[in-house]
Amino acid sequence: MLNDATLLRAAAISAAASDRGFGRFVTVRTGIPRSASERLLRGVGWNAAGCIVGQSASFASSVVAARCLGKEVFGQFALVQTTVVAFSTLAGLGLGTTAMKFVSEYRTRNPEKAGIILGLSSLVALVAAALFSSALALCAPWLVVGSASTPALTAAMRLSALYMFFIAMNGYQMGALSGLEAFRGIARINVAYGLATLVLTWAFCRWFGLRGATLAQGLSAALLWLLYHYTLKAECRRRNIAVTYRGVWSERSALYRFSIPTTTACMISSLAVWWSNAALARSSGYAALAVFSAANNMRLMVLFMPLIIGRVTTPLLNNMLAAGDLWGYRKTFCGSVALNGSTAILAATVLALAGRYVLHLFGKEFAGSSALILLLLGAAALEVIASSLYQAVFAGSSLWRQVVINGVWTVALVATLELTVSRYGVSALAFSYLAAWSSSVILYGAEAWRRLKQLEVRRSQTLEGALCNP
Repeated sequence: MLNDATLLRAAAISAAASDRGFGRFVTVRTGIPRSASERLLRGVGWNAAGCIVGQSASFASSVVAARCLGKEVFGQFALVQTTVVAFSTLAGLGLGTTAMKFVSEYRTRNPEKAGIILGLSSLVALVAAALFSSALALCAPWLVVGSASTPALTAAMRLSALYMFFIAMNGYQMGALSGLEAFRGIARINVAYGLATLVLTWAFCRWFGLRGATLAQGLSAALLWLLYHYTLKAECRRRNIAVTYRGVWSERSALYRFSIPTTTACMISSLAVWWSNAALARSSGYAALAVFSAANNMRLMVLFMPLIIGRVTTPLLNNMLAAGDLWGYRKTFCGSVALNGSTAILAATVLALAGRYVLHLFGKEFAGSSALILLLLGAAALEVIASSLYQAVFAGSSLWRQVVINGVWTVALVATLELTVSRYGVSALAFSYLAAWSSSVILYGAEAWRRLKQLEVRRSQTLEGALCNP
């Protein structure tokens, strides 16, 4: 472990080098690349390797579930998935974001503080997971909607509490491993999780139908938590980060500045997503929701590569900013936005041409209109651009602006859907997402511009200070 003097010297050399246009990170830790570009390429490479297998298996699991369950029951399963994902995102309390932010910032210059943050996150995650999963099991009868609100659907909703518990428990571990840039371990986990989900979905859907599909979700989430748990322990041990519970309350400001605003933002958007899916089911039936859920897999394909890049660039950018590499931060941020945006537009264009063939994989009854496909893919491209611009907000000292932006996104989604769903059905939901993400691109773009201007001022002041005090 480097001592404080060495770290300060390394940060100073890094900042000076970046101001000359080189952007090199002077780190001597074995196995960590020496430059931002090498760290980015290595992280993207490992993420791509794991996610290609993991996401392919996840897509195959959706196809298997659709063919085993049929259109109507698959629509019910889609509602269960939407509900549990929405509330598990809320149950995560933004701990993944908090862990990524502070672990990437303090993993080198203050590993003791990083360990305290992880201890605080694990305690809060356990309490939140227990409370929210219990609440889901108790409130299941009130969360099902439509004419198909059968006892089987209620039982499946209750059973999904298992998935919620482990996903909520796992959020901070995922963020911590990203903050540590442990992308090799994450890639291996994605492969194992994806293949296990595929096998479990196939077996349990055939044996137990809707309940089996839900149970397969929960068992896969338990496996995911276990894999992340042991990987994080090994990575912390390698980095000399000791997870501790002493003095965790002293770091409660991290919860206020990051966890609470992230939770608030997630609560707003998650409830809006759940409401919009439930509104579509009430208006057009579970068959329409099933078609949207199948088409949504194309949205995930558009997000695939940008998501991989974002998992690497977000902690990398935060670490660069903490090290004082302002020029490298600006260059990497602008490059990631341009790369992600162009990748998303290209993927959306290809899928727009092949969209109907993709939907036919789920079965002939899952055919969707061209309007649905084009609107959903357009919304996905805007989502990628907005998420890339969000990195500028993430690197700030607080995430409360994120709450405002998510609030506008929610209003745009709900208001647009309320005005159009009765007339246009499933295409109305895709159009609502397009309207919502359009507003986010505008707001995130304005915020990113403001943050980059602030960084430019800081960099100019740093250079002037260096010239005045040679």
